[in-house]
Amino acid sequence: MGIRNFSQILCFCALISFCFLPITTYGFVKISLKRVDQQHETSFNYIKFARKLGTIEVGKRAEIIYLKNFMNSQFYGEIGIGTPPQKFAVIFDTAISYLWVPSSKCNSSEACQFHPRYDSSHSSTYTKIGSPHEIIYETEAKLNGFLSQDNVEIGDLLVKNQIFFEVTSEDGLTLVHAKFDGVVGLAFPDKSEGNANLIWNTMAEQKLLKKKVFSIWFNTDSEAEFGGEVVFGGVDPNHFKGKHVYVPVTPNQNGIWQIEIGELFIGNQSSGYCQDGCPAVLDSGSPLLSGPAAIVIEINHAIGAKGVKSKECKEIVSHNGEAIYNLLASGVNLDDICSQLSLCLNNGAQHMRKNLKTVQERKNRKELSSVADDLLCSACQKIVNWIQKQMKQRKTKEGVLRYVRKLCFSFPAPQGDVEVPCDNIPLMPNLTLTIGNKPFTFTPQQYVRSTRKHNKMTCRSQFYAVDLPSLPGSWIFGNIFMGVYHSVFDFSKRRVGFAEAVY
Repeated sequence: MGIRNFSQILCFCALISFCFLPITTYGFVKISLKRVDQQHETSFNYIKFARKLGTIEVGKRAEIIYLKNFMNSQFYGEIGIGTPPQKFAVIFDTAISYLWVPSSKCNSSEACQFHPRYDSSHSSTYTKIGSPHEIIYETEAKLNGFLSQDNVEIGDLLVKNQIFFEVTSEDGLTLVHAKFDGVVGLAFPDKSEGNANLIWNTMAEQKLLKKKVFSIWFNTDSEAEFGGEVVFGGVDPNHFKGKHVYVPVTPNQNGIWQIEIGELFIGNQSSGYCQDGCPAVLDSGSPLLSGPAAIVIEINHAIGAKGVKSKECKEIVSHNGEAIYNLLASGVNLDDICSQLSLCLNNGAQHMRKNLKTVQERKNRKELSSVADDLLCSACQKIVNWIQKQMKQRKTKEGVLRYVRKLCFSFPAPQGDVEVPCDNIPLMPNLTLTIGNKPFTFTPQQYVRSTRKHNKMTCRSQFYAVDLPSLPGSWIFGNIFMGVYHSVFDFSKRRVGFAEAVY
């Protein structure tokens, strides 16, 4: 399916609601995201009072909605489509290039019954296109529909004749429970989407923007009144300090905001990862800060996370740990070690296993091979990686195997995250990513999320283990990253800039 589909699926992992208060300044529009506690809804009287005091600036067309803070992991605001505008709560997603909302013709899907639907018969500026379209979010959701054209209001900007996707069927329970109605895509078009009419490109063509950029800041302080902002055409200097560090967008076929990052440090010590560069995807629709499983497992171990035991990892270290160490010491290519040990299938191993002695053996092997082989191979590859990096630090064989054996107990839970002892947060190390040869540091208070339920505090690491087959070794920078670092997306120069966020 490609990297974009894997990124798309992440934007449905959690559901959060926000209010956007559009604020217009010459040359750019700022959409403020308002955060409201789950047990509290801001009243109209409060908003009117705040306007009088000047604490909330609102453009002429501003529409204020009152949303809830659900799990502190997604941010969305309001747009209008058509004349008069029909309102929709949408995610502003840098990993998707299209704009979609439910259609009035979506009658058979349960998900559509829980969201407002665009009705072209109620808009005087609607233009029919009718081309069929499909969006697949991996196993989570499948959207079918057709393309249409109408005016779109974003904050105080009126984007005329914008092409968008009317969804006529939505399959997937996540959309039934989602707090958002649709998505405004902010990525580049990929080849599969043809001549997509990007919203930010339409803004630029209609000379609505002073600069061909948009910027994003998410306020991850769950107690704050406002949840962040999206700025089209500029940046808000109130929410960053210093200068942005800019890096080029890596050319890719998927139309994503992909960059290259450098070395990862755990505390003051190099992890050995990404010294030669790793790909990273900027995904504002995702609540995650995710990386390859091998790296995240080491992070879990370093911060004392309560992971789960991997039976495959433990058995491989016990039975093949020394052999892996010796093969690496003798200069065998690390990509060949697991297949030499018959833990990953190559042509020779496949031939050997196809020639098991009995029909029953072949049947049993076929039934077990898919899952078991994947788990064994994946665990072996991680172990080879870990042993190689430990050997570079000139540790003894016993010390290397002892360390790797401990990592077998730090695997992430099936849902991807891990719990950490809340009392240990002050003792946990900082984690630093290198971008543009500059350090970008996350403190424990920033990469651990604390929640209280029934008078019990629970703390969970926000580093998720996600291996993307279409982009090996890649990271995904979602809401958490853009909460710590104000992000500027420059589509004229195809670059991305980051600066320390200010709340």
